[in-house]
Formats: sequence, C-alpha cells, structure tokens
Amino acid sequence: MRPLADDDPPRIGPYKITALLGSGGMGRVYLGLDRDDQPAAVKVVRAEYAYDPDFRERFAHELSLAQRVHGQGVPRVYAADTSGERPWLATAYVKGPSLQHLVERTGPLPEPSAVLLARAIAQALAGVHAQGLAHRDLKPANVMVAAEGPQVIDFGIARAAEDERQPGGATTAGTPGYMAPEASRGEQAGPPADVFALGGVLVWALTGVGPFGDGHPSSVLYRSETLDPELDRVPPPLRPLLAACLDKDPARRPTAAQVLQTLGGPTAPASDAGQWLPPQAAAAVNEVAAEYDRVRSVSGNGSKARGLLVAGAAAMALCLVGGFGFWAVDDPFAPSEEAGAAAGDEGEEEDPARERCDPTQHLAEEFTGAASEEPTVPTGSKRILSNFSHDGSVLAVAGGNGVALWDWEAQNELAFVPASRPDESESAPYFSPNDCLIGWASPDGARVYSLETGELTVYAEGRELRDIAFSPDSDTITVADRGFDAEGGTYDIDLETGDTVLVHDGLGSHTALSHSPEGDRLAGVDINDQLNVWDAGTGEIVFDAEQVVVGVGSPTHLLGDSSGFFSTPEGVSLYDYALDRADGWTFNPPSDADHEGELREFAYNEHENRLYTTFSEEPEGDTVPYYLYIWEFHHTWDPDEEGVEEIEAASEDLALGLSVHPEGEVVAGLLPDSAEIVLMSPDALAEIARFS
Repeated sequence: MRPLADDDPPRIGPYKITALLGSGGMGRVYLGLDRDDQPAAVKVVRAEYAYDPDFRERFAHELSLAQRVHGQGVPRVYAADTSGERPWLATAYVKGPSLQHLVERTGPLPEPSAVLLARAIAQALAGVHAQGLAHRDLKPANVMVAAEGPQVIDFGIARAAEDERQPGGATTAGTPGYMAPEASRGEQAGPPADVFALGGVLVWALTGVGPFGDGHPSSVLYRSETLDPELDRVPPPLRPLLAACLDKDPARRPTAAQVLQTLGGPTAPASDAGQWLPPQAAAAVNEVAAEYDRVRSVSGNGSKARGLLVAGAAAMALCLVGGFGFWAVDDPFAPSEEAGAAAGDEGEEEDPARERCDPTQHLAEEFTGAASEEPTVPTGSKRILSNFSHDGSVLAVAGGNGVALWDWEAQNELAFVPASRPDESESAPYFSPNDCLIGWASPDGARVYSLETGELTVYAEGRELRDIAFSPDSDTITVADRGFDAEGGTYDIDLETGDTVLVHDGLGSHTALSHSPEGDRLAGVDINDQLNVWDAGTGEIVFDAEQVVVGVGSPTHLLGDSSGFFSTPEGVSLYDYALDRADGWTFNPPSDADHEGELREFAYNEHENRLYTTFSEEPEGDTVPYYLYIWEFHHTWDPDEEGVEEIEAASEDLALGLSVHPEGEVVAGLLPDSAEIVLMSPDALAEIARFS
C-alpha cells in the first residue's frame, strides 16, 4: 500500500479510500472501506478510457460477465459504476500476496502445498466453466494466496482495455508462457485455454520457472507453440497430468473438473496458512494479513486516516492491463517506514542508499585483472561516453569493447568490464547511487553488473532499450524501451526481483532519463522530441514540452525546486515546470557572436555555477564546426537581474559528451578529432589531462 496523494480521491461511490494498492495501464487500484468498514479493492479507470464510449460499452459488457462469476476461490464483485465520470469496479479484497510474489520471495512450494493450491484453482475454474465463462488470463500474478487458500482474480475485466489494442479488433488474451497456442494464434480460446494456463501455474508453483522458460515474450510464445514443456524439475507423479494440461491440442486436454478429480477432489478452506503452506510461506502470508489489520486499525474514521497510512503495508497484486503484461504493486513483504525508523538511531530516518560501496576498492577480480596498465579509452566504437561515480572517485568510460574504470585523480585504470559483443551499449555507463552497480542500456536489455562480485543481471531481457536510470534509493531501475507498440515505453523494474513495478504514462521510446535530486520527478525525451516530466511515484506526466533538442549530451537537467534546464531550438531554457513557465534565462550565443548554429548539448555544474553549451554550424566538407560557450549562472527568475555572465573558454580543443564531477571538481569530455578523453577545470574548461 501507499499513502494517498493530494490528487487521489477521498471517496469512490460508497467506499472511503484509504490507500493506493497499485497502478497500471488501465487505471489505479485503491483500498476502500464501505459503510460497515469492510474492505474492497476499488479499480478506477484511467481518464483516456473514461472518455471513450466504445470502451465504456465493452467495460459494461465485461462487468456483466464478471458479476456472474461466483463461488469458492473467486473474489466477489461488490459494486461498480460504468456510466459515471470515471468508471470503477469494487471487488473483495484478498489479504495475501500473489503466487508470483510468494514464490519469488520464499521459493517454490513443496508438492503437497502445490497440489492443494492446484486443487483450489481447478475447483474455482470448474465452477466458472460450468457457468459458461472462462478466465482467459490465468497466471501466477492472478492467483492471490490467502490463509484460507488461493483466490483467482481478474476474470476478464482487463479485456475491455486490451481488446481495443488488438489489430482489427481481435481478442487475443493471455500472458506468454501461460497462453494456450490457440489463444496466441488469435483463435477462440475458452475453458481448455484456462486448463493450459493452470498447468503452467502449477509448474511455476513447483519450480519457480514457467513451463516454457523465461526471456523475450515472442521467444516464450514460440516455445509454447512449438516445443514440449520443461517438466524435468516437476515431481514425477505430476508429470503426466501436467503434460496433458499443456498439450498443444485443446481437444486432448482434460477439463478443469477432471484435473480436480485427478488431484484429489474439492478442498475446503483452510483454518490458517500453516495448515497447507510451508513455514516460511505461511509466515509471509500471515505478515501481509497482520499488516493490513494494523493499517486498518490506525485508519479510524475521518480524514486523519489519510495521513496515518504507511508505505510497505500489505499489498494485493491486482493486475492491470499494460501492453507488455505489466502490473504494478508495492512490495508486500517490505518493512514499514515505522519499522525502519525504529531500527535506526533514535528514530532517525535511515539513508535510503545505506549500502554504499567504494568503487575504487569493491571490484571483482575478473574486472581488475582485465585492466590496462594505464588509462586506455575502450576501442571498437565511434560512441565513447563517460560518467562519474556518485562519490566522484571513478570515471567510467564506455567504448565498443567494454567499460574502463579510472581513478581519474591518480590517473590509474582500476578495472575493465568487457562487453559481451562489440558496440552493445546504447547509452552511457551509469553507476547506481550507492556505487555498488554499473549498468547501461543495450539492444538486448539493461545490463547491470555488481562491481564487487562481477555478477551480471539483465533486466527487460530481449527488449531493445535506449536508456536506463537508477532510482535514488538504488532499489529500482527505469528503462526506456525502444518498442513503438504497446510493448514499448518507460517502466521501473525492481532490481532484486526483476518485477516491473511501475509503468510511466506515454508510449514510445524515450531517452535522456534523469531524476530530480529528491527523486520525486523523472525526466525523459520521446522519439518526437517531446519532453516528459513524470511523478516518479505514480508514473503520471506532470509536465511536457515540445521541440526539445536531443544532441550529443543530455537535453535535460532537473533541479531541486520544480525547475530544470531543457534544450530548445533557441538554446538552453530554464523552466519552472510546476508553474509551466520558461520566462527565465535562455542561454544562447550573444547577438554579436561570430558564430551561430544549433544547440548540440549542455552540461550544468551546480557547484561552480557554470553552464556549458555547445553549438554546431553547417558542415564544412567532412567537418562539423562546434563552438563552446560557458556561462556563470545565479538562479533567478528575474531577467532584469544580473544572473548570467559569459565566460571565455580556455580549452583549445573542443570536447563533447561532457560529464560533470558530482562535486563539480572536474569536467570530462571526448575530443572528437582524436577520440581521446580529456579532463578539464570546472571554471574555464582548461585542460588538466588527456587519455588515449
């Protein structure tokens, strides 16, 4: 759960809203309390769908079907409004994590627990199928695990949004790895497809891996359509049943009722989680339920409840449609802020990046052993990019064959992280804020290395990424997906679990991702050169601007007071994006300058009050003339004040792709003519050292 923000509604229909449970492509999900203080999960549709009459009609149709779904193992639909300003739906709230989260956190279930789980799911499906309905998107994330047993959620409600996105109005439904072959081919998919998914869910519960492995969705779909499922890790007694459930031919699969009887028949609700789950999993389920009870007890009645809720309370994994199977929830097992404060020194707030690493010392032997005797610019690429570590001690320089780590002050090469293939990097190398990780975007996902152990983790594997950004607390990574369809976009991934936890508004490819100093805002520029500034907590766009110039360096730099520098055709503009104004200073060549041209990049050194801007003119043969301007800047919104002064550059050779030391001590850049990295003074960019 998350505390409510100012723009969250205090009430939806008869429900008092007390917390945000999650958000996704279709809308937001809130915890609501009715007049009798009974909980409900309340889904509110996004405004873009609310104004679409066709969507409203489909939503009403799906709702009428969902209201027919009832029985053991299926949360009830309590109430809904399909005609109001924002359509909403309220269902029973399940006090427990999803099966996906439970297995990821506590490990695969033992055979007896998994069989009881499968019996309960099969029992729920059999009842639904008897009513002439089907689920169509059964997967581990759609199975909630409560103390009394599993509950199957989201019977088709999300289809109202997803159907609209299918070419020609087709109704392909499901998630790769659990989607039956007939569904992925766009054919009619009914109860047999649910049985196929049930087989996949049971394989996941027993092994922690789906029956057709992991990877890019298209690869998983291909394996599910053409290859046999991987059942080697499944207990032998269950393999024949699971092979039958996962048969490519729907006519050869058993029914849900037959699966139920094969596994032992109907099962009654358990009295507690320990009755059917192993100790660690039972404790996790009970922890979620206890945290919900605690939050509800302090919520009370009236407006004070909004301020008393704490992050890290119990979360319900309610799936919302998001093009690429995205779903967003809080971590149901994270300690609450109160517990974290109690563990600190006299209640002081803990440093969110409390685990810090020394990037000059905490280095894997395989990386230090690959280092050159002296700082050497990586070869094999025309794109050489650099960035400083957050403590300022190390400069990372990326080229075609990998990333070199330099102690720039001692002018030693400390380590070298080799690339898996030439030119694999799509972005500059970035250190996590705690300097324990280094990563970059690639055509096959976000490649993130532990500097100390050398371990590689690939996030969004198989996706072509343009850029990445670590969150200020080093817990998540934001990736800019190059996909131009509903599978593209910008989304946050939990670094520990690999789960997608937040999808930011706006489809399409972004680049130049950067956080504000407080971490509450995230900026990026899409393929149409439109700047988006998001609320980093909700993914909602709070500011946008058109015609942002994307050049050699970053076109954005967020400051800590709802303002930021953005590249525009006129120069570098200072925006107050909270007030949507750009009436402060615009930094461009003076009117009497000898050279004019197009802005190519800028870099800001807040410690030295310097803004560095680079402009290019029309090419002269094979050469592009570049010109550098340095400005001393004192933050003011009054253009009549003496806030800006032009400084003459001292560097004889122009450097591009500027990277500013976090404390402003030095500026690094690339000399385009010689492909050397140069270190320069922060005041006038006088050369200090250069590296070949």
